[in-house]
Amino acid sequence: MDNSKLLAHCGVYCGVCPYLIAYKNKDDRLKQKLAKSIGIKPEKIICEGCNSDLTIFFCRVCKIKECVQNKSIQSCANCEEFPCDLIERFPYKEFIKKVKWDVNYQKKFGKEQWISKTIELNTCPTCQTLQHWRARICKSCGTKLEERYL
Repeated sequence: MDNSKLLAHCGVYCGVCPYLIAYKNKDDRLKQKLAKSIGIKPEKIICEGCNSDLTIFFCRVCKIKECVQNKSIQSCANCEEFPCDLIERFPYKEFIKKVKWDVNYQKKFGKEQWISKTIELNTCPTCQTLQHWRARICKSCGTKLEERYL
């Protein structure tokens, strides 16, 4: 599987992003919930990963993405200044915790092991369905999911 389009500039793995999963799985209920939370219409939930031609609007204008591109590095995991003010002052606090976990794990164990661990952590232990990183209950079988990014 080619994961290159799923490696976000901020250092997270887009493959477990709720927006990408809602779009890829054609999950109208999740699209509605996500759209309502950010004040857009559900049909605007379109994303195939940070490095694809189809990204959700806020990823297209992301200051972290701009910074990474200006430094000519792949992601924040390659930045000596991590975590910087762009990360620390990100308006969504739960995401800050996720970015820090992803980048630190990737730095410690490498990209391939980080992707494998991320997929493992976000796969339902009961039905083996990949869930988004914020999911608390498996969409497929209803299993309660443990907190994954402590």
